[in-house]
Amino acid sequence: MTKRIFALLLALLMVIPIVACAADDTGKPAETTPNAGETTAAPVSTAPAVTEPEYKPSLPDVKYEGTELVIVHRAVDEQYYPEIYIQADEINGDLLNDSVYKRNTIIEERYGIDIVSVINSSPESAVSVSAQAQSDEYDIALPKMKNISSLITSGHLYNFHDLDYVDFSKPYWDSNFDKDITLYGKLYAQVSDISLMTMIGARGIIFNRDLAKENGLEDPYDLVHNNQWTLDKMIEMSLKVSADLDGDQAFTDLDQYGMLTEGSNFRMLVVACGIDIFTRDADGNPVVGFMNEKTISVIEKLRAIYKDETHAIDYTDLNGTAGAAAINSYWNYGRQIFANGQILFVQNGPSTLNQLVEFGMEEEYGMVPNPKYDTAQESYYHMPDYDTTVMVIPATNDDYDRLGVLLEDMAYTSNQTILPTYYETVIKVRRAPGPEIAEMIDIIKNSISYHLGLVYAVDATSIINQASTSGNISSVFKVGEKRMNALIKKVSDAVKELP
Repeated sequence: MTKRIFALLLALLMVIPIVACAADDTGKPAETTPNAGETTAAPVSTAPAVTEPEYKPSLPDVKYEGTELVIVHRAVDEQYYPEIYIQADEINGDLLNDSVYKRNTIIEERYGIDIVSVINSSPESAVSVSAQAQSDEYDIALPKMKNISSLITSGHLYNFHDLDYVDFSKPYWDSNFDKDITLYGKLYAQVSDISLMTMIGARGIIFNRDLAKENGLEDPYDLVHNNQWTLDKMIEMSLKVSADLDGDQAFTDLDQYGMLTEGSNFRMLVVACGIDIFTRDADGNPVVGFMNEKTISVIEKLRAIYKDETHAIDYTDLNGTAGAAAINSYWNYGRQIFANGQILFVQNGPSTLNQLVEFGMEEEYGMVPNPKYDTAQESYYHMPDYDTTVMVIPATNDDYDRLGVLLEDMAYTSNQTILPTYYETVIKVRRAPGPEIAEMIDIIKNSISYHLGLVYAVDATSIINQASTSGNISSVFKVGEKRMNALIKKVSDAVKELP
């Protein structure tokens, strides 16, 4: 059992009493009425002992009276991956808002501090300006993962490995991020349960379960359980779903397809097949690792289905259609036609499940991990979107002991408040149609992997997309490998010189 699953099971135990008092549709607590002739037992006076999770941190009993923990982050209404897990001004009945409020209140009262939010659409710019002015106005920041490279190489960020009190082996920190992104013992960003954005941005495969049944296909859940959920199997199933629904002898947004696709699927599925974007040489230096025959095989397999206009439709194909114009977004229109029952598979993150409900999907849907390359592959792998946020610490901060205590406790408390609410209640209960999806989201969450290019702006995406678009994969890789290795060497040389 991985530490993440263990942590979530313990978190579930903490919310079971809440579930037992579930509200009915009116918002009132559900009532129970004894049968006629029955008597109600007297309440037991002794309350059950409360057990703390074994991973609860051991922190000093300290107060920081009159101080503030100032966090600069993006607003809740930003277009891509808004930061909704930091600020909550009051209890308003929204489950996530109220969990954030509870987390913040616990930390504020425990340490005598105020948690202060500073909203900025570009937190990385705020940190840069503050650093150049030698100002310590921000304690932590939550910029997009793809926007922090210059902050690191300019020396504007603090090394997380120099913080006391934090323990990245605990389940409320992402140890995969630590393992994958640490370079020469230095880590200038981190992921924790304080914000759940990387989990939300990690994509799996959403499928129409009823459509699979109607076409006599295997259940993807069974394929996962039997270790048969592979790239070849997903493509094979996609090629068995096709229908000219409107009978006009042409395939358009009004018809039925095996896949709804987008260009970024290529990089996500390359990683899903167990291919490392970067590897390390004997001295720990990063080098490009994905330009090989296996990657070429993955891209060629995907091109075969992606170029088949009778079995796959791309989000960009929907641009300019009446349906996309009606809701002013071809991305949302793609999810709408999935909800209409026209698509078997689409790769997306858990937050898309909510959209399916909003679009009134009537068929049963599900979600499974990204497919393995073959049955010999031991693990599943998932990569977050590079627009998701990470936590960074400005190097101008002057009280790292205090910050280490607060971040460790805030991450742990988030694990006990926000994570159970989002993970167990919002996704697994309110949005999920069946119990299997809970297990699948566990798999996805526990298999997120990262690569240095995500935070150091050495972008493999453009090369993979160019190779997949042109079909000249080997020649694109030959040129791209040299360029990427030069870029990552420049970055790594700069990191070596940092404190």
